Amino acid sequence: MKHQIARVELPPGRRILVTSDIHGQLGCLKGVLEKAQFSQEDILIIVGDMVEKGPDSLGTLRYVMRLCETHTVYPLMGNVDAYQVEMLGRWNALELYGCLRHRKSRWGSSLLAEMCGELGIRVRSPLDLLRGRAKIREAFQKELAFLQGLPTILETQHMIFVHGGLPGEPLAALEGKDAHPCLKNDAFLEKGLAFSKYVVVGHWPVTLYHERLDCSNPIVNRERKIISIDGGCSLKRTGQLNLFVIPCEGSEEFTFFSYDGLPLHTALDAQEESKTSSRILFTDNEIRILERGEEFSLVEHVRGGQRLWVFNGDIWKSGGKMHCDDCNDYRLPVQPGDRLSIVRETSRGYLVKKDGVAGWYTGRLEE
Repeated sequence: MKHQIARVELPPGRRILVTSDIHGQLGCLKGVLEKAQFSQEDILIIVGDMVEKGPDSLGTLRYVMRLCETHTVYPLMGNVDAYQVEMLGRWNALELYGCLRHRKSRWGSSLLAEMCGELGIRVRSPLDLLRGRAKIREAFQKELAFLQGLPTILETQHMIFVHGGLPGEPLAALEGKDAHPCLKNDAFLEKGLAFSKYVVVGHWPVTLYHERLDCSNPIVNRERKIISIDGGCSLKRTGQLNLFVIPCEGSEEFTFFSYDGLPLHTALDAQEESKTSSRILFTDNEIRILERGEEFSLVEHVRGGQRLWVFNGDIWKSGGKMHCDDCNDYRLPVQPGDRLSIVRETSRGYLVKKDGVAGWYTGRLEE
């Protein structure tokens, strides 16, 4: 896939809302837009990865397409979007069938599976995909053309929007080049780059930049002019869909809204913050089981050596080694009356979120 760079001059005085990595979570997209009171006076920029890994990729795609007709919206290509375009363009039935099975077991659904479901196509073998190819392409011409036409980079007067990141400046050097390194650019904030315009990216969940806290709020590096906004929606159980707010073109008075769709409860008891805490991330998650319990197990991180109790449902074995999902033993500072998003209820307390930060709460909650 080659770069398609869009350059627009945004009108003055209009609020600019930026989101990314919706990943088929239509409810979260509608929820965060409602919180921001999104209107036709606003400009919405979607920095890629609208589909896959969530429950309603097709619905999300169609909703964005409708918004493009009624509002000022600039959707961009993400690495997952690009993968779908390329896979459906080649239509290798064996490859697609393998992808469908993997996505169903890992995420529960996929864009192609939803297309097949809508048309009543039962996919039991690659042959079913071959037989249904013409029907799918005919029925979803508009959706596929929309995805294929997405630009990879959007440049405005003061900002650049790209899903993963950039190798540097100027953008002219990227014209006609392979777009994949900019769409899938892991841990972009750790590359040490700086820019003359703000570069707004998604792709890499911002919580992975924090060693101690599980925080899903956008990160703004004003010195290097990089803004990372992926809240881990769909990928992380503690994730959220972020909507970054730029009051108008050229303003740096940034704010944001977020939406996670989790049930909200009110804390009844105070709780002090942990003085120390441990955290394990999926990017380095090999563990040893020290003590197996009915609900939690005491584990030791192989590389770092930290020990903590991990929920058994977050532990698995692969390649003869034990691994765990993102986890921590951080206790949030809580005051009575605080509103907490409930991620999980356990015998050891609640895994909750407060102001975008996830941790544990052992007090009482108002029903």
